[in-house]
Amino acid sequence: MDTRNLADQLFIARQEKEELAAELELANTELDFQNQEKGKRAAELIIANIELDFQNEEKQKRASELIIANRELDFQNAEKAKRAAELIIANKEVIFQNSEKEKREAELVIAYSQLDAQNREREKRAAELILANTELIFQNQEKEKRAAELIIANKELVFQNKLKEKLAAELIIANKELIFQNLEKERRANELIIANKELVYQNQEKGKRAAELILANIELDFQDEEKEKRAAELIIALKELGFQDEEKGKRAAELIIANRELLVQKLEKERRAAAEAKKDEFFNMVSHEFKTPLTNIKAINQLLEKTTNKTDKNYPFIINANHSVKRLEKLIENLLDVTKINSGQIDLNIAAFYFPDALTNSIANIQLISNQHEIRLENSVDILYTGDQFRIEQVLINLLTNAIKYSPDANQVVVNAKTDAKHIIVTVRDFGIGIAKKDIDQLFQRFYRVSETAMLFQGVGLGLFIAAEIIKKHNGAFSIESEQGKGSSFSFTLPLLKVEKPK
Repeated sequence: MDTRNLADQLFIARQEKEELAAELELANTELDFQNQEKGKRAAELIIANIELDFQNEEKQKRASELIIANRELDFQNAEKAKRAAELIIANKEVIFQNSEKEKREAELVIAYSQLDAQNREREKRAAELILANTELIFQNQEKEKRAAELIIANKELVFQNKLKEKLAAELIIANKELIFQNLEKERRANELIIANKELVYQNQEKGKRAAELILANIELDFQDEEKEKRAAELIIALKELGFQDEEKGKRAAELIIANRELLVQKLEKERRAAAEAKKDEFFNMVSHEFKTPLTNIKAINQLLEKTTNKTDKNYPFIINANHSVKRLEKLIENLLDVTKINSGQIDLNIAAFYFPDALTNSIANIQLISNQHEIRLENSVDILYTGDQFRIEQVLINLLTNAIKYSPDANQVVVNAKTDAKHIIVTVRDFGIGIAKKDIDQLFQRFYRVSETAMLFQGVGLGLFIAAEIIKKHNGAFSIESEQGKGSSFSFTLPLLKVEKPK
């Protein structure tokens, strides 16, 4: 009886020992597997960091390209503003030549006002696009971080699902093995006494393994909590990514529209440049074609003037024809100078000359054709200057001619020349109709004429443009002071290169 009870107890103990041994083996297997997975995760994290560094370098390259594109956009806007100003001048020339085109001019002015408004809107859009791109770069950085965390969390979820499937399969195998082991236990009842001693030792090991198993369960619970947090963050990141994708789509559409508009502007600018080149070519051709017949007409008129008695009734008409020929010669010379300036072919004959000679020669030439005005040289300079004397006199003659033309009710024009430490400063002052402030900045543009006086005074608006270019060629500058009804002062400065003339 006692032996049977002992055998039963040994049998039960044997079963418990085998169950604990199986649990311990599973726990050890699971711990080994988790250590392997941790190693894989560390390797994946290193690879992800390398990829993130590469992506940051690519983003910096893209930011540099965006800065270059914005600078090119600023340069194109500046070029467009210059072309718009030149187009306004060309349209005003068309208005002067043909009164019927005045209607078209009004429409063109409105169109250019709209163009200016569109340019301002484009500049605002460009600023908004820069801000949006900056914000987009920041959002992309945040998105990449979230995407990296999302990829890691997804991989961890996939791995844990596979791990659960493996554990389930192992549990099925363990159950089948347990049935087989129970059958084996019945056969090995005679080995229970020896097994009891082994059981004491194994119970001690089992206690250790049970403690390790408890720690492993605690760690698994912590990992489950972390996975839930990562899943919540993943959902938030996915929503944020969706919103960012929508914003990127909007920004991309705006960028496409802006690029198309820039392309249209570039094509328009090229068309304007081609038109300007054709116009300069036409002016050059017409000017050369006019020169030969005009020379013949001038010679005939001079011959008629010499052979006709001054008391003849036709003599005033001959004199008037001579004046008209001179005006036409001046116009042709101006057109040729303009085409040379636009093509960069105007050259200066640089040499040292006595600067007061240029002043007195210019005044004497203009005084001969004006009896009403006294041209008075208030102050001169006694220096040698290195430059093109003919071109400097051309500038002075233009200023004096304008001073006489636009002061019909005055009787004098004042010329003043002085020097400072680095410059010669020449001023031509009249006491005529004056210039409105809104027109002063545009006077040196080609074909520009003040609209209020354009029909009252002859001219095509080329003299000041040519004068300004000549002064620029000498590294000088122009300035204007004027008040309507009281007169104007035109001043230009030239860099002082030579010492005073030796006595």
